[in-house]
Amino acid sequence: MIRRLIRGLSFKVFLISFIIQILSGGLICFLLYSRTPEMLYSPVDALDDLAEKLERSPRSKAGKLIDDFIEETGMDIAIYVVDDYRAGKYNEPVNTIGTRSLRSYGHIDSAMKKLDDGGMMGTYGFSPTDDDTEYIIQYFDYGEKHNLIPRALAGSYKYIVIILVLISLVSSFIYAYLFARPVKKLSKVSEKMAEMDFTVKCDDRRKDEIGDLARNLNLMSATLDQKINELENEIERVKELESQKEMFFAAASHELKTPVTVLEGNIRGMAEGIGPYADHDVYLARSLRTVKQMESLINEILTASKMQSSGEMAVSKVDMSEVLNRKLTESEDLFTIRNITVTKEIEKNLFFEGNANLTALAIGAFISNAVFYSEEGTTVNVTSCRGKENIITEIRNSGAFVYEKDLPHLFEPFYRAESSKNGKMEGSGLGLYLANLIITRQNGTAEISNTSEGVMARIILPCI
Repeated sequence: MIRRLIRGLSFKVFLISFIIQILSGGLICFLLYSRTPEMLYSPVDALDDLAEKLERSPRSKAGKLIDDFIEETGMDIAIYVVDDYRAGKYNEPVNTIGTRSLRSYGHIDSAMKKLDDGGMMGTYGFSPTDDDTEYIIQYFDYGEKHNLIPRALAGSYKYIVIILVLISLVSSFIYAYLFARPVKKLSKVSEKMAEMDFTVKCDDRRKDEIGDLARNLNLMSATLDQKINELENEIERVKELESQKEMFFAAASHELKTPVTVLEGNIRGMAEGIGPYADHDVYLARSLRTVKQMESLINEILTASKMQSSGEMAVSKVDMSEVLNRKLTESEDLFTIRNITVTKEIEKNLFFEGNANLTALAIGAFISNAVFYSEEGTTVNVTSCRGKENIITEIRNSGAFVYEKDLPHLFEPFYRAESSKNGKMEGSGLGLYLANLIITRQNGTAEISNTSEGVMARIILPCI
């Protein structure tokens, strides 16, 4: 904590300011000490100077000298003519010299009473240069004393100003170096960042607050760069999804057009009794099969649309072993019809976080795909086990093969691969697309590949 405080910029500024103030105060004290007498003085001490000035001045200037003295020292002064003063005429002070001197006996009496609290009274004589009359200055000093520091300061002002200006210039240069230089560098870097150039970095070697700011700017730059890249990728992904959606609905429209056309032809032929369409029993049955195909296709399209547009999926703890066993049981009639033998090796308690119904739909698509693309009398093998972090499920159908040109497109909507065995293209082309969409929405992966024994579908889901 102490080391961090010492390294801080605030401490450095405080230390520099403190030193500058100490130096300034020391210099001022030195000037005051060197130029100020080490004593106090009484205004009485200045009366000698006043008397000398009055002796060298005409009567017209004597009044101003006396008024200035009274204002500066705070003393009271009465002026008498020497002859009148000796004759005891204390009630008749001169009132034609100056404006601040005592003008009446009442004023003099008040000054005398103030002396009772401490002070002294005395006289000085003078004669103006242009007047032969001799005058007496009677002063009343009330014991006040004054320091000579103000007078000394008056003579030292120019030195103090020069020193303070020099110190201010030096301190300003230090502040500018400490603050402006690194801040300008940070400003240039932030300007580059504002222009979306995140390759520039701040010098973050400093250990003070500016170093912290530089590190924060670097972190912000890296974060912004990452977020912008993520946003660009997300925009590309959204564009790709929009493109896929357009292709999906275009393909859906095309797929629905065929059964609708067939159904329309059957119904029109039966309504008009044209040729073989007069046998309603036969063509009603065909029309019903066409409707069932359309219903199945529409349900698959709706499911795919929901999977694409839904932002969230209801998830819970699902046991893959239960899903597999249930789908295999439901498909027993299909295995019997196709004369397919099923073998399974499924571990228990294969838990993952997902949607049980949708996962069953995906597993059903992989199983039915394996059955339909296998020759009658062959074997379908289903295995599922727990890996280090995943649940690995494999569905193998022997005696089957998928052309290499078809493998990259098997999970595309409405894509139907031609069977290498029978040359037919079966199904709606949405089953594997939906299955892959469901698995990927649960943070899993699905893939189909050829093996030495046939075709293998592998499904990987993160376990819990």
